[in-house]
Amino acid sequence: MELSGLELRYLVNEIAARVTSGYYVSQVNGVTKDSLLLRLHHPTQEDIILVLSVRGIWITKLKFKLVEDNRLEGAAIAELERAKIESIEQAGSERIASIRFRRLDGQARVAVCEFFGDGNIAICDEEMKILAILNPIQVRHRTLAVGLKYAFPPSRGVDVFQLTLAELLSLRDKSKDLDVLRWIGRGVSMPKKFVEEVATRAGIQGSRLAGSLSDDEVGRVHSTIKSLVDDVTAGKNHEPVVIMQDNKPVDALPIITGEARKLETKGAPTFMEALDEVLSAEILDVGRSSKTVEIDRQIAVLEHDLAEQEKAKQAVMQKAEAIRRLAGALMQASYTQGKLDDILSANSASIVSDKGVKYVQVAGEAVRFQDNLAKLSSMLFGRAKEMERGNAAIEEARAKLLAQIEKLRSQTAAIHKKIVVQKQASKEWYERYRWFVTSEGHLAIGGRDASSNSALVRKHLTEDDVVFHAEVHGSPFFIVKNAAGPAQEGRIEKSLAEVAQATVAFSRAWKDGLTSADAYWVLPEQVKKGAPTGQFLPKGSFVIEGKRNYIKGIEARLAVGIVSVNGRQALACGPEDAIKKHALVYAVLLQGGMDPMNAAKKAKSALVGAADDVLAEAIKRIPLDDFVRALPTGQSRVSFASSKDN
Repeated sequence: MELSGLELRYLVNEIAARVTSGYYVSQVNGVTKDSLLLRLHHPTQEDIILVLSVRGIWITKLKFKLVEDNRLEGAAIAELERAKIESIEQAGSERIASIRFRRLDGQARVAVCEFFGDGNIAICDEEMKILAILNPIQVRHRTLAVGLKYAFPPSRGVDVFQLTLAELLSLRDKSKDLDVLRWIGRGVSMPKKFVEEVATRAGIQGSRLAGSLSDDEVGRVHSTIKSLVDDVTAGKNHEPVVIMQDNKPVDALPIITGEARKLETKGAPTFMEALDEVLSAEILDVGRSSKTVEIDRQIAVLEHDLAEQEKAKQAVMQKAEAIRRLAGALMQASYTQGKLDDILSANSASIVSDKGVKYVQVAGEAVRFQDNLAKLSSMLFGRAKEMERGNAAIEEARAKLLAQIEKLRSQTAAIHKKIVVQKQASKEWYERYRWFVTSEGHLAIGGRDASSNSALVRKHLTEDDVVFHAEVHGSPFFIVKNAAGPAQEGRIEKSLAEVAQATVAFSRAWKDGLTSADAYWVLPEQVKKGAPTGQFLPKGSFVIEGKRNYIKGIEARLAVGIVSVNGRQALACGPEDAIKKHALVYAVLLQGGMDPMNAAKKAKSALVGAADDVLAEAIKRIPLDDFVRALPTGQSRVSFASSKDN
């Protein structure tokens, strides 16, 4: 499918509304030679997978594996990873989107994606100097290469988002001899599929000449254009559909046009999801093709041989048939005294001589001439039979070729079956935070930083919960769901001790090397979300009133493990007893040793080593960044790893 400027505006609006409020790039991966995946992370929201491709830009619900090397991947990792998304914009109504990032060093980067022609992706600095580009180009109106400043292509037609009635009237007067469809299509930056819809909605025949339109009719066209543009770009009156062909998704539309009504379609919840289905299917096809290139080549060779054999068979059969017809005519003439010359002429045959010997030549074959027509006929029938017997050998060879082709196609089908994309499993809301389940079965959730501390307490704290904090600088807030009553009655001492341990371990105590510290718990009504009059309360901080229930001398010790959440594997980090109780496989963490990245690699490797083959493969698919986020701040080392059965 080909993305239009109107559809791009909708996508840009939708993506901007979701990713420009605190998301940063946690991981960059190449998928195909023309596509990159950006995993976007937010402290309190679900991760988002944004696809940048020469075909479009969209949020996907699928997980992709690398199917082709992408030469832009290395530069994208170096320039964009850990950078926060500041904005995403479209260049007028052009099929160009620009994403602005802010790196940790304060520098800006801009990724420019072009969705026309062969498409392109360029990564630029703040001055729009190209740092890396997927497809360098040099054409008459612009040159794009590393080191040069990015230049937008010349605009074509009036910007449909800025179109005025006066401009449309002027276009009519300049294009009187064009029909309505070409007048709109050439003068205004709109794709054909929407131009036809404008004419239909405006009640004007597309074949009419533009010059025949009255001012009122032009006004009707103008208002229809504005209405359709609003429908498409703002998501109003959307009826998103996926156009199917041979049971495959081939195109997506945000609204059902007249042309689409003639095609096989299926509905989609949103245009973003419809586009995801179509363009993701294209990526999948690329992956399948790339894995079976050699097999496909072998099949093509065999199919060519098969076609050649079929041609040879048909040629032999045609010759045999021509010889049989002549033989039959000669046999008949032997009884009726027919004239030989007439029979030969009627069957496109002739008598030729070679070194004094006469032959009957028919269909390119030569049979020695006999004066006795019956004998000559018999010899011709014999030659036809020889040729038909020769076809049996061709048929045998053909059967072998068909068997080889079928075997190779089976191999291709098996490979294609393996190349699947999985939908990203919907995560539970608490997986945005630090979390674990206590050994007594209570869900504990903690903040990662000031922002998530604030979000956790303000959005998710209820009157049935218990709130934990530690007497250590940089302590997170932890809440224990549905624990207020049991905590007051002294029935969940083990859970309280475990959450206290997590609160201490995820504070600065771990980074500062404190082996133990104190934590306390309070009830929700003791947590005041506003500062006292005349005082300032930093973000992520709250005022605690009343009695604090202390748990003292808590050891800073954690474990990381793989637990089952709604039938899928998830990563959790918390106190050893709690993780050990629920994890399929876990590793114990101690203070000191390695920085977070290397500790994450070690922890992942340890879990893979302790798991069975199936679980190990699932762990390998968990991004390393998820391990980094799960571990406490500061240096860590892996003490040992174990499975649930050990």
